[in-house]
Amino acid sequence: MKHSRGIIFFIVLIFLFALRLAYGLCSEFWFEDELQVYLIGLRYYTTGVFPYFGPDIVYTATQIPGALLGLLVGLPFFLVQIPEAPYILLNLLSFAVLCLFGAYLQKKFTETPSWFLWIWIMTCPWVMNLSTHVFNPSYVLFGSVLFFIGFFEAVRSLRIGFVKIPLAFFMMGFALFWVYQLHMSWVLLVPFVFYAFWKSFFENKLSVPAFFAGCLLPALLLLPAYFKFGFHEGGGLASNVEFNFSNVKEFFTLMLRYLSLASNEIPRFIDTDGASRLCFFRDYLYAVPFLLFAILSGFLQVAYMLISFFMRNPVKGFRQVKWILFFTLMFTWFSFFFSVKGPSSHTFYVLFPLVMLYSFYCWQPLFRKKWFGILMMLMLFSGIVTNITLAYHNYHVKSLYKKRELPRKAIQQKNYHILGERRASERNPE
Repeated sequence: MKHSRGIIFFIVLIFLFALRLAYGLCSEFWFEDELQVYLIGLRYYTTGVFPYFGPDIVYTATQIPGALLGLLVGLPFFLVQIPEAPYILLNLLSFAVLCLFGAYLQKKFTETPSWFLWIWIMTCPWVMNLSTHVFNPSYVLFGSVLFFIGFFEAVRSLRIGFVKIPLAFFMMGFALFWVYQLHMSWVLLVPFVFYAFWKSFFENKLSVPAFFAGCLLPALLLLPAYFKFGFHEGGGLASNVEFNFSNVKEFFTLMLRYLSLASNEIPRFIDTDGASRLCFFRDYLYAVPFLLFAILSGFLQVAYMLISFFMRNPVKGFRQVKWILFFTLMFTWFSFFFSVKGPSSHTFYVLFPLVMLYSFYCWQPLFRKKWFGILMMLMLFSGIVTNITLAYHNYHVKSLYKKRELPRKAIQQKNYHILGERRASERNPE
């Protein structure tokens, strides 16, 4: 019986990986931001020039220093000369770290059904849409999951013994400099580092060296930019800090988007190519009942997570986690006072594991009621139908396969110009 369950679990995981990879390959490719990220790696492969800088910060015409993104996108081409190569590596990374996250959550929330936990963390909208296709925030998930598992294992009152304390601090250090090279949201992780050291500084003498050893590995990819261009030119991102008082009024918008990271937020990802959503529903009438159920469940999830903050919860650790969630929300809101842009959800996607963890505190007591398990089954099935429908739609409208011949030729002829040109803010010299 146990052997049969293991086989079924393995088959389900293979299906989920295939679904995620297919969804990513059918996702946006030709929009400027996604195309430019792809070009960073393709340029490295076709020219051989080391990618000193990574993602573009469009609002200030700057680039984040570090070679990580260029290597993550470009190195797969050296192994397999097909346009899909970076997608395969990205999905292997995101799937692997979600499996780690699933194992952690399974150990922490023992009363939550495995079928819900694993399918939900693999297919919830933000994970499907921001960890399966080549876009710099998609690579953030790998670092953020490692960081928050490390954080919760570093703090004694939240620890479940999933990893050793030195490894927990190593994971935090590694993840911090991983995210640093991919997105400006790395600053949201800094308070967690201080909190972990404050709570556990004298608990293990290896914590400090383990943390800095973790920092060192990804930080090595920053050094070439600093050595070649100097710290000010290579690492100076001060131009992206600008007092923006208009974001003060965005608190409630931010709060709802914050909680929505762990919800079935479907509307955000329907027909983002500009066509009418009504036309989308008309074109896929067979999927409308599932789409509507998934959308409704997303609204209800956010509402219940908000209400749960004020409710008594029997799950151990809920009180501390909810206050960490709250103060993280306040710090995130405060950080947008110094941001050149508003609180778009992807700008704090790095906090996804924390919000998802909080959501499991909310759901576990409800699974004691049979009707809730049935609702969650319907939600997951509706979500999978929705994902398949979106993938089919996007395949024809915006995916790599709309003009796959262009990246294929660029790879074969080792000429990235065939696919497109890098932005004028490009800092990597040829």
